[in-house]
Order: sequence, then structure tokens, then C-alpha cells
Amino acid sequence: QTVIPPGIDSTAFTISPTERDIDLLAVGSLIPLKQYDIFIQLVNQLTKTFPEASAVLIGSGPEKEKLEYLIEKYGLQSTIRLTGELPHQTVFEYMQRTKIFIHPSAYEGFGMVCAEALYAGATVISFVKPMKEEVPGWINVATPEEMTAAASHLLQQKETYTSSLHFSMANSVKSIMALLGF
Repeated sequence: QTVIPPGIDSTAFTISPTERDIDLLAVGSLIPLKQYDIFIQLVNQLTKTFPEASAVLIGSGPEKEKLEYLIEKYGLQSTIRLTGELPHQTVFEYMQRTKIFIHPSAYEGFGMVCAEALYAGATVISFVKPMKEEVPGWINVATPEEMTAAASHLLQQKETYTSSLHFSMANSVKSIMALLGF
């Protein structure tokens, strides 16, 4: 059995030193499967220890009103920014400003968005493990509490953020070509 993960088009990124002024970022369709209510609850918990934490949620969908309600319920209007849907290139720019990428989805195939966040230099925390091999910089957790604890630990670190290209398009193409006998 051969698994070939999708590759990153590194030419789509403008990798340059950027201030990491976004503590927590989540990106995706605002649908129940993606569980962005967990992201909002995580931010709520973290602001008790890190009151200056900043968070951004990029995406649109039917859960928007529910998520806005939760943000207001927890008093996070000045902490979490909902951007709506943004162009892919703009999402990359946000990722390059991010310390921790949170992916609370209940299910995901591979989650290219996580690989893109890694390439942008963010640490990824998700419930879904994309493959058997460990991916440096990609933390897998089982519960919302573990996700919050991992994010809290990372926010306490004086981390240096560097781009890491674990899944390049060139390597994916080479693997496919080799599999096909070329």
C-alpha cells in the first residue's frame, strides 16, 4: 500500500520574516463537522491565562450566527475576529502571521490547510491524525481539553517560527511517477 500525501505549491507563498501577531488561527467552512465552537471555547479558556491573546477565524457558512453568539456570550468580541471567506493568498498571509493553527474538525481526509499552516511556519494542533508517521510541528490530540492544554503550553514558549515543507508538490509528483513506473 502506498500513500502519497498532496503537495504544497510553495510558489504560492511569499515566505519572509513576519511578525507573529496572531496567537490562534482557524480556517474553514463554518459547518457543524468543523466544530468551530470548540475553537471559541478554547480561546475563552486561554484568555483566562493569556488575556492579550488574539484569535482569527476565517471562513463562512451556516454556523456563523451560532459562532457569533458564542463569541458574544463569552465576551470575546475584542479577542476573536471573524473575517468571513477570504482569497486563498490572503489566508496564506494570515497563516504566516500565526503562532498556532487550530483545526478542531471532527473528520478530515488529509487536511491540506494544516500542511499549508506548517509551511507558513505555524504549529498545528488537530484532532485528526493525517497519516501514521509523525509530522514535526503537527500535534494531534484526542479531546478539547488536550487541545487547550497543548495551545496553552505553546503560548508559554518563546518559540521561533520557521517554515517547514513536509509535503512538497515536487515530491508528490515524483512519488506518483515512480508508482506509475516512470
